[in-house]
Amino acid sequence: MGIKHYIRENEDPGMAGTQILRKVKVEGGYLNFSSAHFITYSGKCERLHGHNYGVLVEVEGELGPDNLVFDFTVLKKRTKEICQHLDHRFLLPLHNDQLDLTRLVDAWEIRFREKRYVFPITDVVELPIENSTAELLAQYICEELCNVLEEYPRAGLHSIMVGVEEAPTQMAYYQKDLRL
Repeated sequence: MGIKHYIRENEDPGMAGTQILRKVKVEGGYLNFSSAHFITYSGKCERLHGHNYGVLVEVEGELGPDNLVFDFTVLKKRTKEICQHLDHRFLLPLHNDQLDLTRLVDAWEIRFREKRYVFPITDVVELPIENSTAELLAQYICEELCNVLEEYPRAGLHSIMVGVEEAPTQMAYYQKDLRL
């Protein structure tokens, strides 16, 4: 829990061209959200249930002119904003071809074979993903974070990784190369 620093050396320190990459990680505290969801897999649909999700974010890069990889305060604040958007909502995967989705005036109707759910629009967060798995939630949060972080200097960043924890022993990660 908390903030951690990591250093990795890519080459032998005695060799010319040594590049030192550093990692900063934010996790725990208020980087979490509680949401309901179900996933579809192998032609089945789970029961509706919820999780108290935990989120961690790790960025790797070189020190900038101010001797920071990235500002912790900004990373935590922007991650928390994404978590708040997901908090106490039903996670609706808009691109799940196994679900029949109908947006009504004030609700979402969701069908999977004989199952039918109706959720008020205000209780739903519409996600551009195929399924509300921890793996795809980590990717979604990472992409959202990359979008909001574009307004901050990040020239020395090499990668970002987001982890989403469904339970204390279950976490999925998504990593993105920022140099592409």
